[in-house]
Amino acid sequence: MELGFRVVLALGAICLLIYITYYVLRIVNKKMFGRKGEFLKVIDLLPLSQDSMLVLVEIGDKVILLGKTQKSITFLKEFSKDQLLNFEEQHQSFKKIIDNQMNSSFDLKNKVLNLYNLIKDSEGKEDDEKK
Repeated sequence: MELGFRVVLALGAICLLIYITYYVLRIVNKKMFGRKGEFLKVIDLLPLSQDSMLVLVEIGDKVILLGKTQKSITFLKEFSKDQLLNFEEQHQSFKKIIDNQMNSSFDLKNKVLNLYNLIKDSEGKEDDEKK
């Protein structure tokens, strides 16, 4: 009877130790990795294909448009925060904003199309290599 009691007590102590370790690690993890960026904020994402997208990132008083693929991130254009606020007042979608900016900016549309075609070409080459 005494042996059974000791076994149950030892198992209870081990379970309590495991729970305390889990709880402490959860708190530490939130403090270390749960922090949000103080200076960077992703405003919006526009998927172009399965593995590529346009990303609007706010950095201070500037907004940057990036092209993202699996293999690279490309700087496309920089906006002021005022330009973005003007677009928000007009209640336009991200796609319309990008379309307007691409049409008004020099070669940006070509850059995005070239990036898209490059992605498609690399996907085709990878498929050919697999065969």
